[in-house]
Amino acid sequence: MEHLLLTVSAALGGVILIYGIKRFKLRFMLLSAFCGFAALIAADLICGFFDFNLPVNAFSIAFSAVGGLPGVILLNVMNAIFWKYG
Repeated sequence: MEHLLLTVSAALGGVILIYGIKRFKLRFMLLSAFCGFAALIAADLICGFFDFNLPVNAFSIAFSAVGGLPGVILLNVMNAIFWKYG
């Protein structure tokens, strides 16, 4: 099941990348992905001080690359909800 999820995510990412190259310039997409990676690392370091660890795995890295800064904020919100109620 995990391989199926990764395959579907990779295919969806490829479609988004092809659509994004046609619609936006590649440098803006790369800048957004870099900001997402930097925000994910910063959020992981900052949240580590409060015993609120953000899992850094393939899904969170891909989500932060595609979503940029709003994607990392959404990951933190989802993690906070699942951490409190899970």
